Amino acid sequence: MDDMSSESNMVRTYLDWVASLPYGVLCNENSDLVIAKQALDEDHYGMEEIKERILEFIAVSTLSEKTKGRILLLVGPPGVGKTSLAASIARAVGRPFARVSMGGESDSSFLKGHRRTYVGAYPGKIVQSLKMAQKQNCVILLDEIDKLGRSEMHGDPQSNLLEMLDPEQNKSFTDNYLDYPIDLSQVLFICSANSTHTIQAPLLDRMDVIELSSYTNHEKKQIYQRHLLAKALKDVLTIILTLEWS
Repeated sequence: MDDMSSESNMVRTYLDWVASLPYGVLCNENSDLVIAKQALDEDHYGMEEIKERILEFIAVSTLSEKTKGRILLLVGPPGVGKTSLAASIARAVGRPFARVSMGGESDSSFLKGHRRTYVGAYPGKIVQSLKMAQKQNCVILLDEIDKLGRSEMHGDPQSNLLEMLDPEQNKSFTDNYLDYPIDLSQVLFICSANSTHTIQAPLLDRMDVIELSSYTNHEKKQIYQRHLLAKALKDVLTIILTLEWS
């Protein structure tokens, strides 16, 4: 085929995506609850009940040797640390982390991709997250799922989430662009939302809901002091390195 033809570029892009996905590539998970608790404590002050529930989740997953069908939903007002807590969970279990922002999306192709017949078609965000993480058992945060829209012309993204989060269906998830099944059963999905009122009931029933409240004044003070201490240590290290180089 001529390198300058549009069909050649389309086929080359498709083959690049097919070759870049992590087929059967799994990372070694951390099953030590002491290390997991230490990782959560390093990233977040307080939140003892929430950390305990997360450790219970990790313990049950370790005993059953799988996280299949387990989806966490972090619910709380803006600014309470839902996104950073999801990243801490990924670090605690020793998996790579990817985030998908769902707010304001109303097109189902956002998650499942466009068909290759469209100009400039690409896979959906789930496949893109797998490529970025390069592990089939990564942690994917579906951020702000309560802000998903719905379009009569472009489908319902929440219905697509039902397929992706259902353990009986996501082991053969089919992206419109790739057009062949991909196993998502090894992925640990974590969702976040400000409220559960706009989430469909069948989707909400599949999730373990963890509610986060706002920080108390004491917790805010401790977080601020930690931030000042970390900044001071960074400045001292910068001065020491500057003196050594000079």
